[in-house]
Amino acid sequence: MTEEEAISAGHNCWCNTVPMSLVPRAGAIRDTVGIVKMVADADTEEVLGVAMVGHAAGEVIHKAAMGMRFHANIDDFIELLHVYRTMAEALKIIAISRRKDPAKLSCCAEE
Repeated sequence: MTEEEAISAGHNCWCNTVPMSLVPRAGAIRDTVGIVKMVADADTEEVLGVAMVGHAAGEVIHKAAMGMRFHANIDDFIELLHVYRTMAEALKIIAISRRKDPAKLSCCAEE
């Protein structure tokens, strides 16, 4: 779902966007253009939608789709293994942004 679709469906929406410049892999390959956005129900924290624009977005979005298929919540996205310095780590970083500012994380996106 997009943010608009979630709101229209009656969800109390938590939505956030994080720049790809906060993803360590993007910095390593010097391609920090893009964003990752997560849409979740603010009450249940179920992830309702993810959008990503940037390097390897087409490879990463499948991981988000699988999580949503099984009704993953924000903590599931945080706790799922995201190998350090892959673009898929963007999913963990956007999920962490529900709890804290990802710009203040260590290089390894630990909580």
